[in-house]
Amino acid sequence: MTDGDRARVRSAVDPWYVGLIALALLAIIVAAPSALAGDRLIALVLLAPLLAFPGSLLLVTWYELRDEYLYCRSGPFVERIPYERIRSLRLCENLWSSMALSRHRIEIRQHGRGWITGTTYISPVDREGFLEELQERCANLVTHSI
Repeated sequence: MTDGDRARVRSAVDPWYVGLIALALLAIIVAAPSALAGDRLIALVLLAPLLAFPGSLLLVTWYELRDEYLYCRSGPFVERIPYERIRSLRLCENLWSSMALSRHRIEIRQHGRGWITGTTYISPVDREGFLEELQERCANLVTHSI
């Protein structure tokens, strides 16, 4: 990929994640009619976002190496991580909540930010290849670990 490229790289998705979302959607669909039997308009207004959110995470989680920053999108959430702020990159496995749909992830730590606000996890389909391309763009890396 060259600096001008904006190819979207989809997130890897673990089967357990798909199952968890399917169970959540099923629970909403089963419970909602009895809880909101009196007013269908209220049920629709409340259910639409509840049903759309988990689906958007599965359908709209991807990453782009842009000219000046890494662009991460997961459902309605967006994060732009400037390359010059990236302090460290490493392959890891965990289930922390972040911009990833797989437990096989890349941990991104940023300069000048705390652990919670300065750590992002992503799970591109080709972790190793994406990590190599990302490392090439990050001039301020303190550690280069794969």
